[in-house]
Amino acid sequence: MKLRLLSLLLAFAASSTSAQKLDAEFFEKNPDAAGGIYYTYRFTPTKTADAPKGYKPFYISHFGRHGSRWHASTGVYTYPQAMLTKAHNEGALTEYGKQLYAKVDAIARRAHGREEELSPQGVLEHRGIAERMFRSYPKLFKGKDAFVESRSSEVPRCVLSMAAFNERLKELNPKLSIYRTTNDSVQVYTRPSYGRKSIHKAAAAATDGGINAKIAEYLPQIARRIYTEEFIAKQDSKKFFSSIRTLFYLSICIQDTEGELRFHDLFTAQERAEIWEEINKHRYALYGASTRWGDVILGDGANLINEMVRDADELIAATNSGKQPRTAFLRFGHDYTIIAALAVMQVEGKAARTDDFDNLKDVWADFQITPMAANIQWIFYRNKQGDVLVKLLHNEQECLLPLDCATAPYYPWEAVRTLFQGRIDTIAQLPAVKALPKDKFYTVGH
Repeated sequence: MKLRLLSLLLAFAASSTSAQKLDAEFFEKNPDAAGGIYYTYRFTPTKTADAPKGYKPFYISHFGRHGSRWHASTGVYTYPQAMLTKAHNEGALTEYGKQLYAKVDAIARRAHGREEELSPQGVLEHRGIAERMFRSYPKLFKGKDAFVESRSSEVPRCVLSMAAFNERLKELNPKLSIYRTTNDSVQVYTRPSYGRKSIHKAAAAATDGGINAKIAEYLPQIARRIYTEEFIAKQDSKKFFSSIRTLFYLSICIQDTEGELRFHDLFTAQERAEIWEEINKHRYALYGASTRWGDVILGDGANLINEMVRDADELIAATNSGKQPRTAFLRFGHDYTIIAALAVMQVEGKAARTDDFDNLKDVWADFQITPMAANIQWIFYRNKQGDVLVKLLHNEQECLLPLDCATAPYYPWEAVRTLFQGRIDTIAQLPAVKALPKDKFYTVGH
């Protein structure tokens, strides 16, 4: 009864979070949240449910997004830098503009040649997650026989995130054995993207306009905070617009790298809230399980969940025969995989399927789903009779599944496996998923 009450309280907490009003007041208090997928990882300690009596953890299956990084686009740094430098040379900056110029110029110079690179902040994020995992489940990582397998997308920031995570584990137990790999064979679940790529052009075209329209609406008042009226009047409208748009993106992603050089005050809380809302729609269209484009996104996510289910079955079978080849399997990849996987698993509050973009922020917010270093963890427990339970964590917080279970958030593995396998099988039969190009590393749908 106590556990059931706790599961209900957790459900209430999850629904309360998703129902949080994401308005100007929220972004006034939480300006970095407007960063969306660039939001740096925040861990908030919360009370966790005790495992049912007699159950002990024996295995962790994990997938983590790379940590904070420099922005992938050079233009995010160079476009605003060029416009501000031009105005500086012409003496056309306001007092605020002069301060902004100094910050943006310094940021752009530091960013040169570092696009997409994992930042020191990203290293710290993964070291922190690794340490908390170690402290929470010490018996899985202590002693000379503990063995961890790590696999990463071939993208350097993911490989370096894996290295940071593994390094912290090794510091905590130098005797820990860790096997690391990155190659084509692991891309199917660390970087599944056929579905995402197939709808990218259409989804972007449908949502880019909303971002541009919102920035255009506020552009005159933003520009006057930085430049003189005379300077604004003589600029090429397209280039000037691009400089303001990229300036907004720079303002929200700077938290990942040069965090001390902030300029949130360039934008009001209302402007941040409204521009973020349009960007949130864009991210969901590109990566989310929308009813319009999301079938193929589910196909991508199903490849990861298929791998994690298969791996768990093999590990459990091995332990039943008296062997345990590893105590943790750590995978490192990208934000879109986290988004798709949560939708496949139907994690409460994280798996919205909708085309109501006008009210999307009420059910799906990118910074809550996949900040930098976002992660999914399946923690497996077993009793002396060999019964297996699994607890799911998203960003180190307990999750609920659409299963009626008195011991939630601890679920019988067979029930979870049946749920997930059913989802995988259903997704594999979706016409849009079956139509994706066949590839030796793309398993679902073929």
